[in-house]
Amino acid sequence: MTTGRWIFAALILAGAGAATWQGLKPKPPPAAEISTAVVKKGSITRTVTAAGHLQAVLTVKVSSNISGDLLSLNVKEGDRVKKGTVLGQIDKHLYEAQQYQLRAGVAQARATAQQSEVAIGAYKNTLERTKKLVAQGLVSSAEAEKAETDLKVEQERLSAAKQQIAANIGQLQQASYNASRATLVSPMDGTILELDHKVGERIRGSDFSEDVVLLMGGLTDIEVKAEVGEHEVVAIHDGDPTTVDIDAFPDRQFKGRVTAIAKNAQIKNPGTDAEVTTFFVRVALLDPPEGALPGMSSAVSISTATHENAVTVPIQSVTSREPKGKGGEKGLGREGSLRAAGAEPKPNEAQALAATGKPKPVKVVFVVKDGKAEMREVHTGLASRTDIEVLDGLNEGETIVDGPYRTLARELQDGANVKVAKPGDGKSGTSADKPNGGRS
Repeated sequence: MTTGRWIFAALILAGAGAATWQGLKPKPPPAAEISTAVVKKGSITRTVTAAGHLQAVLTVKVSSNISGDLLSLNVKEGDRVKKGTVLGQIDKHLYEAQQYQLRAGVAQARATAQQSEVAIGAYKNTLERTKKLVAQGLVSSAEAEKAETDLKVEQERLSAAKQQIAANIGQLQQASYNASRATLVSPMDGTILELDHKVGERIRGSDFSEDVVLLMGGLTDIEVKAEVGEHEVVAIHDGDPTTVDIDAFPDRQFKGRVTAIAKNAQIKNPGTDAEVTTFFVRVALLDPPEGALPGMSSAVSISTATHENAVTVPIQSVTSREPKGKGGEKGLGREGSLRAAGAEPKPNEAQALAATGKPKPVKVVFVVKDGKAEMREVHTGLASRTDIEVLDGLNEGETIVDGPYRTLARELQDGANVKVAKPGDGKSGTSADKPNGGRS
């Protein structure tokens, strides 16, 4: 009986020990719940987006070089006019008076010239008669010389009168031109964009400064002046196709193309932490909508490059990690891998290692295989709004992790157990859990 009790007690102690050992034994971490996507192959286009405003491709300042009161203005803002349309009238009484005076001067100079022509004829006859009398010995040769001198003097007077006529005609033409400039005429087909003067105001024009009366533009040709960041503008080229969204036309998209890229930078908040450098890019609308006006807010999406048959993944599925060491062991790092292979790290990598003691993070994608996450280093190419091109490391049709963002960006490690979250359980990596709603 005593022996049986000891056996029974031993069994109880063995069972308790086994239970304690099982309780103290480390448990594997629970499988991370993830959402997945499939590696695809197809076309991908890199786009650069920017905000801007509509403006007329061609704008003209209508002004006058003459001074005077503005007597009339025949247009208002928004009016469409044809080339040659009379826009307004400046007082030209002063210039008309100058024309009358100069016409009289021209007439007077012509009369003087006619008198000289008659006198020249008389002096020629006198000179001929004097020469005959000198030949006959009836008068001295001095008389002939005097007649010849009188003829030359009158010829010079005729020449001066003709030059005075030419000068007066030139001044008359200038006065007539000034008077014509008092009538403001449209230089092009276009739309009145802005009126800078009202009827009755004084226009103070000169050859050295203009006093703009109104601004007009040709709205048949319209463009977007967009502001692009310095990191994106380097990818843009003249002629790149674009799509344009205009706030005033929310249900339509318009096609355009890049026509100019500014070379001078726009620097905001220089010398501060908030310094921003941008460049203006002009995008011409190929078919501007009826009613589009300068100043309307718009956004452009510029297609800068397209790759066909590219391997693509959702942009949020690419994250960064410390690179694997030789043989796939994490912690050895790229430096260890290179040195183990008999190579040295590149100078920039060596600097990064010396400065931080850690290798530079690399871009990775987690591939799902047999319920585990396999980390693969990748190199990327073009990126669209939602997808990114993967140049190596992945094959079409493979299943990859694309969320949730917190799990993918921080928690998930190579070889971790994973399971696909069921739709609707709140753990499937929705756009609210991804940066920028899952867009770059």
